[in-house]
Amino acid sequence: MESIVEQSPDIWPSQEFDGSWERAHRSTTAAACIGLLIVGVLYANAQGFLTAVFGLLNGFFELRASRGENFLERLTQTITVLKSPLRFSIFISQFLFMLVPTLWIVKRWHTTKVLSYIRVSRVSFLEFGVAVAAVVCFIPVSGGISDFLSKQLNVPDFLSKINAQIFTSYSVEELLWLVVVVCITPALCEEVLFRGYFQRTLERTVGLKSIFIAGIIFGLFHMQPLNLISLSLLGCMFGYFFYRSKSLLPGIAAHFVNNLIAVFSLYKTPDGDVVFDVFEFEITFFGGMAALVFTGGLLLLYHQATVRNFE
Repeated sequence: MESIVEQSPDIWPSQEFDGSWERAHRSTTAAACIGLLIVGVLYANAQGFLTAVFGLLNGFFELRASRGENFLERLTQTITVLKSPLRFSIFISQFLFMLVPTLWIVKRWHTTKVLSYIRVSRVSFLEFGVAVAAVVCFIPVSGGISDFLSKQLNVPDFLSKINAQIFTSYSVEELLWLVVVVCITPALCEEVLFRGYFQRTLERTVGLKSIFIAGIIFGLFHMQPLNLISLSLLGCMFGYFFYRSKSLLPGIAAHFVNNLIAVFSLYKTPDGDVVFDVFEFEITFFGGMAALVFTGGLLLLYHQATVRNFE
């Protein structure tokens, strides 16, 4: 059996790398880092600007005129008013200021064969199924880590509830819109940036280490301190699927399903009752450990299913 830490050599003919960065024989590690920085700064500023613009159009002045009696009420009002603008800004900015610039950088700097470079290639149904199953099994582990950190740091419950309000839906129409914004959009745009470009380009020089580097930066990108560990581990899983399968698609599928479960768990009736009690059970230590073992077993199965890519 081949080692789990084997490198992934780039077997592309040199003439396929016809971009300006490649022709100048510059560092691909530098390209990965600079490209990620450019897209990250562009995306962050665009999203902030669009949120502000949509917030003004959605009643920001009305919010200022009707302040609550205390900080919690004012914070709740702010989240309520900015909820829709934030969703629109995420949807638009991820496509226009994350996906498009990433594809442009690949074409301009590296190769005109953009889809081949970011590895949009078919894989077996087994790889799709195992990738999705591994992410589903990891959810109790992820939740357990976040709950542990919340308790250790004594984070007030209302802060988590207010943050979740952005992704909570109260009608079928709102639920479908959130599926587009929170599930489809990040699964496509973020995977193209972090795995298809950053990890792919970094992999050409550091090999397997690119999984962990991209995974940690993926966790930092979401700016959720309590979920940093779980998001970084999740990013590493997506990166592992990408590295082993030589395809972006299993990671996209796993990313989509992970977010879909989160969105469905926050779907409520107009009265505030949870429709799908996805997390109705309490995550125990032994339950989390069992989920971790199952996740590890599925990752080993994925390893075996993709051996052909390293023969």
